[in-house]
Amino acid sequence: MTAPPPFRRSGESPNIRGWATGAPGVADVLRRGAWYPILEDGPDNSVLLEVDHMPMRFRREELRVRDNRPDMWSVVTRTGVMRPTLSGPKMVTSYAVCPDCTGRQEFEGQPETLMCVRCRRAAKVDWDTRY
Repeated sequence: MTAPPPFRRSGESPNIRGWATGAPGVADVLRRGAWYPILEDGPDNSVLLEVDHMPMRFRREELRVRDNRPDMWSVVTRTGVMRPTLSGPKMVTSYAVCPDCTGRQEFEGQPETLMCVRCRRAAKVDWDTRY
């Protein structure tokens, strides 16, 4: 049996100018609930983000922007066609996104905190922001 690939925390560069996630209904390239490091502010109100280790430019109005790295889990409500999940036959309507590794994780109820099964980081859950 082989070991899992090494974990890489996103956005570890000291040159990060902030963090961004897609605004509701736009920027479909970005995963809902995941925050991406801003590498530079560009011309015409654009920003350069690191998305899956690649630089991509977006218009600022397509994004929610913040200065600091998020420290709480994002909760995303599933939309569209519901696909089978790892939870089995029950219908799962939402999932959480880890603030550290951006891994998706299912949960039950309305927990105050979650521990990531991927990176083992525990953090509070942001129930106030919707994606």
